Amino acid sequence: MNPFSSLEPASAPHSVSGKLLLELNQVCRYFYSGANEVRALHNVSMTIARGEFVAIMGQSGSGKSTLMNILGCLDKPSAGLYRVAGHDVSQLSVDQLSALRLKTFGFVFQRYQLLANQSAHNNVVMPAVYSGMADDERNQKASALLQQLGIEGRAHHKPSELSGGQQQRVSIARALINGAEIILADEPTGALDSASGEQVLSLLKQLHADTGATIILITHDAEVASHAERVIVMKDGELCSDSGARTEPIAAKEIGVTATPLQVFPRIGLLTSARLAFSALRANLFRTLLTLLGIIIGVASVVTMMAIGDGGKQQVLDRIAAMGTNLLQVQTGGRNIRSSGEIATLNMEDAREIALLPGVEAVAPERESRSTFRQGAFDYSGRVRGVTPEYFAVKDWQLSLGVFLDDSDVQTFASVMVLGATVAAELFPDQPNPIGKQVLMKSTPYQVIGVLKAKGASAGGRDMDDEVFVPMSTAQLKFFGSEYLSSITIKVTQTGLLASVESAVTQLLKLRHGREDFGVRNTASLVEAVTETQDTLTWLLGSVAAISLLVGGIGVMNIMLVNVSERRREIGLRIATGAKPSDILRQFNIEALLVCLLGGAIGVALGLSVSLLLQSFNIAVMFSLFPPLLAFSTSLLVGWVFGYAPAHKAASLNPISALAEE
Repeated sequence: MNPFSSLEPASAPHSVSGKLLLELNQVCRYFYSGANEVRALHNVSMTIARGEFVAIMGQSGSGKSTLMNILGCLDKPSAGLYRVAGHDVSQLSVDQLSALRLKTFGFVFQRYQLLANQSAHNNVVMPAVYSGMADDERNQKASALLQQLGIEGRAHHKPSELSGGQQQRVSIARALINGAEIILADEPTGALDSASGEQVLSLLKQLHADTGATIILITHDAEVASHAERVIVMKDGELCSDSGARTEPIAAKEIGVTATPLQVFPRIGLLTSARLAFSALRANLFRTLLTLLGIIIGVASVVTMMAIGDGGKQQVLDRIAAMGTNLLQVQTGGRNIRSSGEIATLNMEDAREIALLPGVEAVAPERESRSTFRQGAFDYSGRVRGVTPEYFAVKDWQLSLGVFLDDSDVQTFASVMVLGATVAAELFPDQPNPIGKQVLMKSTPYQVIGVLKAKGASAGGRDMDDEVFVPMSTAQLKFFGSEYLSSITIKVTQTGLLASVESAVTQLLKLRHGREDFGVRNTASLVEAVTETQDTLTWLLGSVAAISLLVGGIGVMNIMLVNVSERRREIGLRIATGAKPSDILRQFNIEALLVCLLGGAIGVALGLSVSLLLQSFNIAVMFSLFPPLLAFSTSLLVGWVFGYAPAHKAASLNPISALAEE
């Protein structure tokens, strides 16, 4: 059965057999080693027409491989003229040269140059990816070619599972999938035994006979060269003989100038690039996981640290909020006056006058000291406060049991008290409900009428539940023996009026006292100071964590650079089969972005999980959308920034030196 019977003739777009296809005129290729010039080709002139089967023969160092690289547009002459179908190669752009390699040339290499981690089928379809061929079409074409070459049953085997002859057949199928007009076969039998070599040569001859493709065979073996219709012999970079050399001038009608410019294929799509990148990452799974680890740790650290920082800030703000954020506190003492409850500067009349000022919602005068409380066999030393009923509303206290003090308690000088949670627990450890019980304070019995809900520690670390509250009138008469106050707490109708009310209170008291023997503290300024401090600490924690993310990014760059170094042969092969530098750049950029995308997503999940775990150990954390978004976005930015240098290096590789690597 004819293996190429179903293939379209390779020269169909230009159709006329014998028409000039390749033209070299005085082509030279020089290389430089320091100051020394090495002449690989010198004044090489020849023409090759469509449909010819040409063998270029010569020993090592004769220049035949350099000539093949120039013919296949992998290299350019140092001097002279080289035309492909009338196009001057020296005038073509990088993308136009890629288009020539994609559709005009098909390479069959001595060592097959197959991607080791891809199946035979995927190796064959690779050039079709860069020509924009639809998935279904290229898969059908690849399957048909493998079937025609007699290895359809090995389509899903990797190169290591194929014999040398089978690998070379895969290489031939890859060269044919885009309908190449010219097959460049570089020592195609060099790595094969004699039987397999004969089969490959027979395939090339059959391909030439059936499709009219131009075959250029590079070999050092005269026996192999004898299969060609025309033999060109090279030595020391020059043509020695040409069995089919033209003796007459080239007629104008023979020059194969195309009617339209070369078609430059668009860059492969993002989805295709992503698939190629994902396939490459999956093929090197362990290395990918190591790369991911740096990003995961960095992102998780940022999320966790910022959650802890925000949680600590919120905890402090909650404690301040428990005191009230729209409060002013007037305290005894002023400049050069030590603050103490014994200083006779504030009194109840001051409190009543302040209550009349605009913007004031409530006023809570208080007098505090310390005392020892006794109940049965239990003693406890704590703070005692004389207050009015407004105090509990101003301070946002909530009851656990009983009732608050009321106006009648103040008016009747009632011997009643409301206990803080700490005092209640110390005096009544075995009694869950102390309401109605008696507590001695300065030998005077007081009836417990209420127990407050626990508030915990204040912003300064003081236990806010270590309190006993009695009516102001009772405290002044029975406990303090004077009518002076320790402080006055003012609740403002809205936070925006704090400054104006503070100014009005200051003016009022200065007018009443004749001097500034008091101090006014604004809790909003405390909140602002605490917030700024905690924000600084949060960003400090986040910055420390971000360093690990930066280190992870450097790890991505290092591993991607190693990746490029290890995949030089693959990159060279992709360029030789038609990939544009922009295609390579995009693929490697997307590989880095995929690593950081996956690492960022896993890192965010890990960071939130660690934060939840810390929360279960009563460590203050706070979840918000900003830290995960910041960390995830930064990981993508890291992937783009640190992935660009390796990607650019990959796109800039010389395909000749890359393909020469083992």
